[in-house]
Amino acid sequence: MNLLVVSHLYPSHVSQTAGSFVHNQARFLAAHCRLQVVAPVPWFPLPGCGRWSAYRQIPRTEHRDGIHVLHPRYRLLPGRWWFSRAWRAYHRAIGGAVRDRPDLVHAHCAYIDGLAAAEYARQQRCPLVLTVHGNDVKHLPDEHPRLRARVSQALQQADAVIAVSAQLAERVVELGADPGRVRVIPNGVDCEIFRPRGRRYPGESGWRLVYVGRFQAAKGIGVLLQALSRLRGAGHTVDLELIGGAPATGTAAGFAADAGAMGLQEHVRFVDEIPWTALPERLSQADIFVLPSFSEGLPLVLLEAMACGLPLVATRCGGPEEIVTDDVGVLVDVGEPDQLAAAIGAVIDGYGRFDPARIRRRAEECYDYRVIARRIHQTYQDVMARA
Repeated sequence: MNLLVVSHLYPSHVSQTAGSFVHNQARFLAAHCRLQVVAPVPWFPLPGCGRWSAYRQIPRTEHRDGIHVLHPRYRLLPGRWWFSRAWRAYHRAIGGAVRDRPDLVHAHCAYIDGLAAAEYARQQRCPLVLTVHGNDVKHLPDEHPRLRARVSQALQQADAVIAVSAQLAERVVELGADPGRVRVIPNGVDCEIFRPRGRRYPGESGWRLVYVGRFQAAKGIGVLLQALSRLRGAGHTVDLELIGGAPATGTAAGFAADAGAMGLQEHVRFVDEIPWTALPERLSQADIFVLPSFSEGLPLVLLEAMACGLPLVATRCGGPEEIVTDDVGVLVDVGEPDQLAAAIGAVIDGYGRFDPARIRRRAEECYDYRVIARRIHQTYQDVMARA
C-alpha cells in the first residue's frame, strides 16, 4: 500500500517536539506501508514576524529516521477569517508536492489538513482516513461558524475517522461524522525509548514533580504553582520542574514571576523545550508526573510518563480519564489547586502502592506504537476493502 501522510504537525527546527506523535506513528507505519509524508509549512509574505519568519528556514525536503518529509509552502495570513479560507492553498501545496499517487491518504487534524486532504483524495480517487487529536474538534469549531462548517465537511468526507479518545469520538459524531466510520485508537508511545533510566530512590532529597507541555494558562500551570505552594506550606519537601517553553509555544516569564511572588523561586525550574528523545532521562529523575490541563485530547506526555513507570496526577479534562486508573495515579477536577495539592500529597503518602513495573506494563500493552500501528493499518485495510 502506498500511504500518504498529511499533517501540518511535524517536528522541525521551529519545534523539535511539535507533532512528534505524527512522526513517531509514521515511523512504525513504515513497517506496513510504502510511506510518503507531506507536512506543509505556512508562508507569510512579510519579514520580521516572529515565528512566521522562522518557518522560512524549514527546508523544503528532509529525512527524519529514514522517512522522506516534504515541506511545501502555502500562503497563510494572520486571523481566523483568513485561516478559514486557507485550506485551498494548503490543498494546492499537497498536490504540488506529491509525486507518487497514493492508495490511501491519512491526514491529521480535521482542519486545515483534513479538508484539504479530502479534496486531494477525491481528485485522486483514493480513500481518506482522518485522525482528530483534540483542539481541532473540541475548540476550533466553536471559534467561528465558518470553521465549524469546515471541520464538519472534512469529517463527513472521510472514509474513516480515528479519534484518539472516546470523548473525541462522541464529539466528531456531534459534528456530523458517520458513527459507523468512527474508531477510537489512542496516541502511542515508543516503549523502547521511554523506559526507566537510572531512577533514583523516590523521595530522596525531597520529592520531585515534573510537567511537560506548553507554558500556557490553559495548561493549568498557574493552578500547579498554587498547589505547590500549598504542599510546601503543609510541610512537604517538594520541587517542580516544568519542561516545554519555546518562542513558538509560550514562555515562562509570567509564570516565573508568579512563582517568585509565591516564594517558590528556589523550588521551581523552568526548562526550555528539549528533543523528545531527551525526555526519558528527565522523566526518570522525577517521582510524580503532573498534568493540570483545562482540556486535552489524549495526552501523549501521560503515556510517556507511564512508560517510564511514573505515577500520574491529572485533571478530568477529556482524555486523561481514559488513561489514569487507580493503580496508575489520581484524577482531580479542573482548576482546583486544593484538590491538586491533596492528590499529589496522597500519591506521596501512598507511593508504595504505585508499582512502576505495573504502570509501565500497561503502557506496553495498550499504547506502544507497535500495537497502535497494527490497529491503524487494520483500519486502512478495512477502508480499502470498502473502496
